[in-house]
Amino acid sequence: MFIPTISDMKLRSAIQHSVRNFSAGKVLLSRFRSATTPILKEIGLLLPSTNKPTFEAGQIFIHKTFAYKGVVVCSFPCRLHEKRSQQNEKHLLTRDFYQVLIHRYDWSHMGFPVDITSYLVDAPMENKRHGQKMLTLINGMDCVSHEDIIPFTPSGGVNFDHDLFDHIFNASHDGIGLYDIAMKPELVERYTNPNRSWLGPRDVYRERTENIEVTVMTFYLGANMVGGQQQHMWRYVIRIENKKPENGVILRERTLKVYSLNNMNQMHGHGVVGKQPELNAATPAFQFSSTLELKHTKGGHMWGRFKMERENGVLFDVHIPTIVFESTEEINETPIAAPDAA
Repeated sequence: MFIPTISDMKLRSAIQHSVRNFSAGKVLLSRFRSATTPILKEIGLLLPSTNKPTFEAGQIFIHKTFAYKGVVVCSFPCRLHEKRSQQNEKHLLTRDFYQVLIHRYDWSHMGFPVDITSYLVDAPMENKRHGQKMLTLINGMDCVSHEDIIPFTPSGGVNFDHDLFDHIFNASHDGIGLYDIAMKPELVERYTNPNRSWLGPRDVYRERTENIEVTVMTFYLGANMVGGQQQHMWRYVIRIENKKPENGVILRERTLKVYSLNNMNQMHGHGVVGKQPELNAATPAFQFSSTLELKHTKGGHMWGRFKMERENGVLFDVHIPTIVFESTEEINETPIAAPDAA
């Protein structure tokens, strides 16, 4: 099938176009930019996702919304709290979510910050105080739902660029042009440890307002000493997606309220992470991450709203679902990126 070669079409649009137009089992083609004219390049064979109830570590895929190439590191069954459109009641489901690595080539155009994943590690000995830890970032790592993944088998070489890829995976050739990628056996237990809560989302919340869907994932990072007092640190990722991207909107303001044991804090600002992202046909979604410190493991709640602007200048509010921060579990803080594990 021919893919239009419009010179200013973004890679995301090209990949989304190609994925929509090739069925499972067909050759997966993608249009890549070059210094002169765009070209089509075969990257592998699409796989039928319906036959995979849970994707295994090493599965290469294209992200359905952000159109980056990724590889599955580990999976977690997670509670999904969903408030469906036009309904007041909430639905509690269990869905698979995955921590994945993102191909470095796609970082610049995937449409969200590259450093949305973080975890706590012990501070260096020369700076370490009792119980004090450091927040560490991993670039090019994302948490995705099962429906985000369009799996394929790579051909012509794996060609996956990420600092952690060679530390975690082995790649083998099947002799007929395709490659199999699997986690190194000595690392399987480390990455499937259920106590590694900073990797696996604690809960996922989803709510839609006027075709704008907000999804929030929460991760318990553990206890830390801040200013001489113990604090429990959480990370959350908020994804905003325009389900009708032909009707573009701009995220103008955010308001978040955090309640914990009779204390209320409010955070208000323009846009998110210094931007006012536009959600349209070219970039239908945006996501960002932040951390939160609470004194107690239970009793924390967060909710809020985004103020969006339509193309005609009309403003409207989009709800951020009410999120619960509760954990009493110990976590495994072994660094994910340890090179000696290779």
